[in-house]
Amino acid sequence: MKARSESDGVAQLSGVRSEGAVAAEREAMIPPQTERSLIARFPASFFAIGLGTSSFAVMWQVAHQLWTVPDGIVLAVVIVATCLWAALLTFYGLKLWFAPVAVRAELADPVQNCFPGLAGIGMMLTAVSILPFSAASSTILLCIGGAVAVGFGLWHSQLIWKSAIALSDATPALYLPVAAGSFVLSIGLSTFGHSEWAQLALGAGLFSWLTIDSVLFYRLYFGEPLQEQIRSTLGVQLAPPAVCSLAYTNLSGTPGDVFVHCLIGYAMLQAVIVGGVLPRIVRRFSAGLWSVSFGATALATTIEKLAIRGDTGLATALALPFFAAANVLIAWLTVKTIILAMTGSLLPAPLGGQAGR
Repeated sequence: MKARSESDGVAQLSGVRSEGAVAAEREAMIPPQTERSLIARFPASFFAIGLGTSSFAVMWQVAHQLWTVPDGIVLAVVIVATCLWAALLTFYGLKLWFAPVAVRAELADPVQNCFPGLAGIGMMLTAVSILPFSAASSTILLCIGGAVAVGFGLWHSQLIWKSAIALSDATPALYLPVAAGSFVLSIGLSTFGHSEWAQLALGAGLFSWLTIDSVLFYRLYFGEPLQEQIRSTLGVQLAPPAVCSLAYTNLSGTPGDVFVHCLIGYAMLQAVIVGGVLPRIVRRFSAGLWSVSFGATALATTIEKLAIRGDTGLATALALPFFAAANVLIAWLTVKTIILAMTGSLLPAPLGGQAGR
């Protein structure tokens, strides 16, 4: 028996503790009238959409410095990303208020409980993108987002240490609470000029990533294949080396740095693997595929920054192709998501059946 979750396709089947334990627990948690509510069905994994668009806005701001793209385009991208992020936070806030039982059920799921912390991570990225327009608002967002991300990361780490999850529930989503949160916190702190604190955050993210990486590759190599409904979490695999490279680049102003080139090389390897695997194993598009957008845009931003700093070899050759590829990816994800929304298939099915479709 497999436990059902309420994701958008990022994860709907998972097993934890003993077989069927969480399934019974979560189905008992959510009464029929609540599980059919649109707000209750809004998953925390949708924050991946806002994370991708916020990172996309930062990528365009750096592109403006490198190629002098029109100010109007950059401003429009930042406004759209900020408004989208505000909407996602509003929807999840409504879920917390009107469907707290559904939130508790989400936090009880070993895959889905990795995603709520993206709320804080996205706030920090938004803070970086709006810094040129409002230093005060940006500072407030960074403080709130940092507190949320750090608090959630600590909670999630303690949760795993106290109650072990099944190997089948180990997915790349495990990178998000601590590794991704620490990398983005480092990016935010370095952007605001707090380099030494940013170095601490980078170290926390780097070693958390490497630790989880070994576990996940063991699971992918020797464990059972990922269930169809959680395969799109493989898109997160690109994020750690890409976001780590961006955090490191923010702290190191030296062109031609060997370590950042190594990180870019590993990120490119993951991009090729993920790009080859996902289209074959994910049978239909879901909003969960936005999980790949964060890493793709972060990688493009890193290469742009290196080109700005005088890395005339690698970065100059790769900056424009990676920037173009990231734009194509975001455009494709946006169009497919809009189509899903127009056909009423964007939100996951209600727990316990397809009645809400």
